Amino acid sequence: MSAAPEPAAPVAASEPPVAALATAPGPAGVAVVRLSGAGALPLADRLCAGARTPPSALPAGSFRLFRLRDPRDGSPLDEALVLVFRAPHSYTGEDVAEFQVHGGREAPSRVLSALFALGAAPAGPGEFTRRAFLNGRRSLDEAEAVMDLVGAQGERAARAAAEQLSGALGRRIDALFDGVLALCADVEATLDFTDEEAEGLVPPDRFEERAAALAASVRALSATRREGRLLREGALVVLSGPVNAGKSTLFNRLLGDERAIVSPEAGTTRDAIEETLLLRGVPVRLADTAGLREADSAIEREGVGRARSLAARADLVLRVVPAGDFEDIGDSGDHQTTRPPDYLDHPTTRPPDHQTTRPPDHPPLLVLTKRDLAPDAPVPPGAVAVSAKTGEGMEALATAILDRLGASSDPGGQQGVAVSERHAALLDEAAAALDEARARNRAAAEADAVLVAAALRRAAEALGRITGRTYTEDLLDAVFGRFCVGK
Repeated sequence: MSAAPEPAAPVAASEPPVAALATAPGPAGVAVVRLSGAGALPLADRLCAGARTPPSALPAGSFRLFRLRDPRDGSPLDEALVLVFRAPHSYTGEDVAEFQVHGGREAPSRVLSALFALGAAPAGPGEFTRRAFLNGRRSLDEAEAVMDLVGAQGERAARAAAEQLSGALGRRIDALFDGVLALCADVEATLDFTDEEAEGLVPPDRFEERAAALAASVRALSATRREGRLLREGALVVLSGPVNAGKSTLFNRLLGDERAIVSPEAGTTRDAIEETLLLRGVPVRLADTAGLREADSAIEREGVGRARSLAARADLVLRVVPAGDFEDIGDSGDHQTTRPPDYLDHPTTRPPDHQTTRPPDHPPLLVLTKRDLAPDAPVPPGAVAVSAKTGEGMEALATAILDRLGASSDPGGQQGVAVSERHAALLDEAAAALDEARARNRAAAEADAVLVAAALRRAAEALGRITGRTYTEDLLDAVFGRFCVGK
């Protein structure tokens, strides 16, 4: 685990312990009710009244089977395996009792009701992980990784979250934070000397070298936001092209299921069909759309309009064209089809508030279908030729899609750090502050060490907000507000 923040504002001992269901509600073999905070163990004793050895008398890290009774009337609640953890060696850094009761809705609900009657407070969203942060058990980036792991869509996203949970991101941020503070300290040291004495303490070229290296490292880390967004949110990949291009057949082949209707009749697909799949561990929302053409009916015109709108919002557009309708022209890289000009047309305007994983003006990926019917058709550079019927070219298409999305096509490859949008915004802020410090330092005689140091401190503060070395209550509310109750 990376260096955790000092608990600047640990949970007050006077606050009541909090309780919540820590497992998903509904039918299950076991449900876990978690109770955490000062006084948690004596409170647990009152649910286990009559036991020779109550939970508070158990050694830390031990467990025992108890018969739970409602302290209000003495009626039985359930049989539970009670696990005891003592501060600071628990998930939250506080005394914790976990009740493993029977699954379902009623048993854990009755246990929680009894705990609340005894004075426990309901835990809010992310309350337990928030306490882990405040008590120095987790850095803020590690706390966020908990929710990323819970919500991971596929093995690759889970592996990335586990890397962050183990401190991979925190260690890099801590190194940058320490580097910026060290440079700031050197600059501030010059304030204690006269101009003659300070000469040579931080030579301009040496300052520039160190600051530029730090800025480059910060920007390199920020650049992983695209991979991070892809793993956390998935990508929208839209199949677009003319009627009878084989889009629906390709859609079904990628899904491994006969989801879309396939027919030789033109215009069979009238509306978009969207399904989710894991493409070598990367979550992808795949959409099949109506064929692009001048439509006669109002229904088909609406379908074509929706197809263009969906393509405009896509992270990647697969421009699907039958291989037999495609002609290569010389070595110039230009190409054409035997169909009308709008055959390869695609919308490039995206709504201003829509975020995608593709860079601006990223061109569509040309996919030549029905390769089995035109095996000798030319394939221009950057295009992929496939046969959804025989499976030819499908592996190459998967690789090309992942490359265009900015993800490694090797699901077993080394997982690097993939920052979130929150992290990336703070990294960008730190890089801008470093650039300002460099610009002020390059002003030579006009350079003001106080202003240079102030810019460096802003860079350090931005980096510190990633791991929680610097934070505000508003920041914690924003981070933990997206957590589920019980985590």
